[in-house]
Amino acid sequence: MDSSNRTYLTSNLSITIDESHIIDCLVDHEEMPVDFENNHVISFYVKSDFYLVLYFPEWKDRGFQMYVVEDFSVNIDDLLYLKEIFSQLLNEGYSTDLLTKAHYRVDSIILMAKTLRAVIHNDLADF
Repeated sequence: MDSSNRTYLTSNLSITIDESHIIDCLVDHEEMPVDFENNHVISFYVKSDFYLVLYFPEWKDRGFQMYVVEDFSVNIDDLLYLKEIFSQLLNEGYSTDLLTKAHYRVDSIILMAKTLRAVIHNDLADF
């Protein structure tokens, strides 16, 4: 991802709202949603990086956000931070359905991180 269109929340966690870049990324990885009336939580991997794309359908908040956790299976603290961001937004009452899905998706990745690390890095040292 081009660093000019993302903001780092931590050293390994970034966000972008650059819709052209997000749509290009979704199309390149065959993850583009087919409808834009419903919310979407899309996740996929590029090498060792975890991509999480949120689509907000509400007119006042319509659009995409994309989070990237670089080398996610090693940087579990960044996944925990992302989960905490969603928890805080949920507590504040924002987009409950969408953020609940995003929170669950990140939580699932956290639970699988050690196994995925073994697959990605051929490293069983943490078991």
